[in-house]
Amino acid sequence: MYRSTQRAAIVGAIAASALALAAPAASATVQGGVSKTCYTVNTCSTEPSVWFPGGTLSVDADVHGTGPAQWVVRRDSGGTVCQSGFGAEEGARSWVCNNVSGGWIYGIVSGGSPSVNIGLRW
Repeated sequence: MYRSTQRAAIVGAIAASALALAAPAASATVQGGVSKTCYTVNTCSTEPSVWFPGGTLSVDADVHGTGPAQWVVRRDSGGTVCQSGFGAEEGARSWVCNNVSGGWIYGIVSGGSPSVNIGLRW
């Protein structure tokens, strides 16, 4: 009886370990992102588009210099997903777009002076 209880405990521990290892791997498949830095112009795009599965989208943008700047996330099929303006002198910042439906998207940042960077994460 003792051996069967011990064996069951070992099998249970192995199964629990396998599930614990599989869970992060499964969630890693939906994580993704894309970024682009343009060094000689003050407008930069992440094109070509990437597939976004839907949910929360994080946007990172950075421009240099002074004056107004803006980032926008668009759909390949047309339309704006989300956007925001900011000051070029503010430095690198991040924003969150909630409840975004899935689809092919790309990001654009403009303003300030070169170099500029746009990144999309999920």
